[in-house]
Amino acid sequence: MKRATLLISLLLASILRASAADRLEQWYNLMPKDTVGVIAIKNTPELLADWDKSSYAKFMQDDEAKRWMEPMRKEGDAPWDKFFKDTYGSGMYDTLKDYPGALVSYLVIGDITQFDKNPPNVSLCEIAGKQKEIEAHKLAEVESKKKENEDIKLRTEDIDGVSVQIAALSDAPDAAWVLAWAVVGDVMIEANTHALMEYMIGALKNNAGAPQGLAREHLTRIGQVTNGGGDMLIYFNGVKLLELGEQALTAAEAKKKADGKAAGGFDIKPKVIMDMLGAQELQAFALTAELTDTESRMDLTILHPLKPTGLLSLMRGTGNEVTLPAFIPAGILTASVSRMDFGTVYDALLGMIGKLGPMAMMVTMQIPPLESQLGFKIREDLFGSLADEVIQVQDGNGTKESQVMGFKIKDADKLGGALEGLKRYVGAGFGAFEESDYLGFNINTLKTTQTANAASEVAYCNTGKYLLISIGGQDTLKKVLARMKDPSGPSVWDNPHVQNLLSLVPKNYSGVGVTDAGRLMNMIATAAATLESKTGAKAKAAAKKKGPGKKSPSADEAVAAAAGSWFDSSARPSNETFERYFGSLLSASYSHPDAIQVHYLTTPVEAK
Repeated sequence: MKRATLLISLLLASILRASAADRLEQWYNLMPKDTVGVIAIKNTPELLADWDKSSYAKFMQDDEAKRWMEPMRKEGDAPWDKFFKDTYGSGMYDTLKDYPGALVSYLVIGDITQFDKNPPNVSLCEIAGKQKEIEAHKLAEVESKKKENEDIKLRTEDIDGVSVQIAALSDAPDAAWVLAWAVVGDVMIEANTHALMEYMIGALKNNAGAPQGLAREHLTRIGQVTNGGGDMLIYFNGVKLLELGEQALTAAEAKKKADGKAAGGFDIKPKVIMDMLGAQELQAFALTAELTDTESRMDLTILHPLKPTGLLSLMRGTGNEVTLPAFIPAGILTASVSRMDFGTVYDALLGMIGKLGPMAMMVTMQIPPLESQLGFKIREDLFGSLADEVIQVQDGNGTKESQVMGFKIKDADKLGGALEGLKRYVGAGFGAFEESDYLGFNINTLKTTQTANAASEVAYCNTGKYLLISIGGQDTLKKVLARMKDPSGPSVWDNPHVQNLLSLVPKNYSGVGVTDAGRLMNMIATAAATLESKTGAKAKAAAKKKGPGKKSPSADEAVAAAAGSWFDSSARPSNETFERYFGSLLSASYSHPDAIQVHYLTTPVEAK
């Protein structure tokens, strides 16, 4: 009997999940023409329940985290809750709790002039049993808008037999809408233009909308790539954005011509630059996320045509079999390995430059003289000596960081000759390489004629199998070299949490990376506290100086001010607390024939 009850429960759960997904699919078929962007939530109650179980939510409820984040609640509410209360009458969680099912919102831009403070948009949400609560949020939003503009008026209008509540800028029938809502069956429509409201009312009544275009095809493909599209989706139509961008460029060129501002010398049109970079190949961009009891997943998906030749071609790996280098030590902050052929990258860059027309010749003509000075061919000798395996390792504590890039060597002799030529070229005017020994490895550190700090120090080490380039201090480089010398003990890949994450993702990736998420959170907190301390000291010193006027705050000062208003640097959570709630984050890159996908995955860590 218990087994039968369990099977029935599982069946009902699968039906409910499928129903939510089917509702979104139905709404996608009603997508208006000229849709530029989409935001969708598959099932709001399920999303909130998964959030409650996540390590992120549990971290925010920890006493140490609460003390750290006390400044952001100095007025009683967190910034996001304050915004929701001011706009919808209740906090973010309580507002979303009133939505019983799926949500979708379409940004609909037909002309570049429609990009303003309130661009055309239309949204749909399920309201089953919650119409009163959701309408209360809409009325609260109208009242919040009236505080900004007291001329806003609320009225009721019949559109295609449906009663529509409209908040407009005045009582005039043709006054611009601020927002409006209506109910058709168990669905509430919200729109800010008469045309979109009328369209969606008819589409819901007839279960048929505008002819399906590229955006609908994009969403179908994104769902296939991400195995269902996730609990949440943010999508942008690259084709439509490019069209709008070209409208903006045309308008700018027309204004420039009307103002009599003639171009001098080589006038490279912005469209030529866009074509060179392959902007037209960015067909769609999407972020999807899915939270479950056992894992949190996010996917970045970029759709493109087959065999792209622009910038997107540089993001595609050259193979889907990756070997995890055992010499990357355990305990570091981040590590990754990917497949990338630099000869192919070089060819792609020259191909893009070739699209510049006459300017291309000016660039390519500089390459032979440069190679003559270097004493080697860039494509054949330098890039041709490297295999297509690239590693990256980074470590630090928030105040001092260093990283290493590694390239597997295919032809050691050819690479050695290229490096010697590079050293001679640098020594002729830029500085010199200083040699040192570490565990039998020869490290060449660049000493420039200009004073440099440790954070910008550059060095390389040719181990015979890998070319390692170090940026910043050499602590990370020496950790890698030490493990190459003595590979005993675990590597970063042997961590049980990392092993579990690797077992959960498809293996045909072109690149994979792992980050100690707990340490990363700790490092960000440390960096913010350090920045706040430094800028605070500068502010005190500046206050003692006399002089007219005030300087606008620097970028660092702005970041420090924001950090200080949200976090108490003196109450930063302990390392153990960060580690308790955040485990390792895995990222895996996939090169599909028509898409680039970056898959992020972490498994929650229960609070002790």
